[in-house]
Amino acid sequence: MDIKKLQTFLVVAEELNYSRAAIKLNYSQPTVSKHIQSLEEDLNVMLLNRKEGQYQLTEAGVKLYNHSLNIKKEVNEISKISFLSKDSYQLTLQGHDYYCYKYFIPAISKMRWTYPGISFKLNASNNQETVNKLLKNSIDIGIISGSVLPKSFKSVQIGHEAIGICVGKDIYQSDLTTEDYIQKYPLLIDESDFYQSANTFPYLSHSINVIDTNSDEVVHEAVLNRQCVGVLRLGRLEKEIENGDIIVIETVVSKDPVYLVTNQENMNQAPINTLYDILVSLNVPRNQYKFYSY
Repeated sequence: MDIKKLQTFLVVAEELNYSRAAIKLNYSQPTVSKHIQSLEEDLNVMLLNRKEGQYQLTEAGVKLYNHSLNIKKEVNEISKISFLSKDSYQLTLQGHDYYCYKYFIPAISKMRWTYPGISFKLNASNNQETVNKLLKNSIDIGIISGSVLPKSFKSVQIGHEAIGICVGKDIYQSDLTTEDYIQKYPLLIDESDFYQSANTFPYLSHSINVIDTNSDEVVHEAVLNRQCVGVLRLGRLEKEIENGDIIVIETVVSKDPVYLVTNQENMNQAPINTLYDILVSLNVPRNQYKFYSY
């Protein structure tokens, strides 16, 4: 029996929808239908019935689903052997500074129990650099926010992030507008990001003093310790905002989606697949899984 067909059946059984299963598996819908039909012919049973427009598992389908879960677990364990037998194996991960800390570090800590011999490399970068590295397949998993993703990527939303225009308490004045601040002080912003100055301040008719940087940490420290205005992801600033050390003078976006991303072909590698699943399990409630497999 073909393992791929069992994997297809597992997803169909969970989704009870051929179209959603096809998207999740990165297959065409006819391919999904062919896999299910082939399984039914091999086993000489019906696995799904359609009643009032909805698919339901038959009794045989329920039994096969339960057995398939055990088979999937065993296949995953077998696939680990080749990696565990190597002297070393390194996973390379990349995303914004804050995302490396918030998402990757907890997952790495949990991953070490399964793969104690694997090492990790964390690269801090902006969205565009992470996407470029993924396209070249020079990193294993990335975390990005608010980007349009290439079709070769597998992704799932694992959170959201607010982005705001910030100043330090030393220069804050309640009567100044955002335009007043950026006329008076240098603006630190990542000009390769969607929230570059031209998109964030389209209403300005005059030129502004922009310092282009792809490091959230540089913007953070400049806003905190220098007389500067910065466009920042607000998740990392909770303590400074609460303490009044940093003031958000304008919110650019309240919920920018954050995506976990890898190349679809990477999911065949057990350590990458395992870390991906750990990241999802730590950040997305089971009933809210929303995969985008292009």
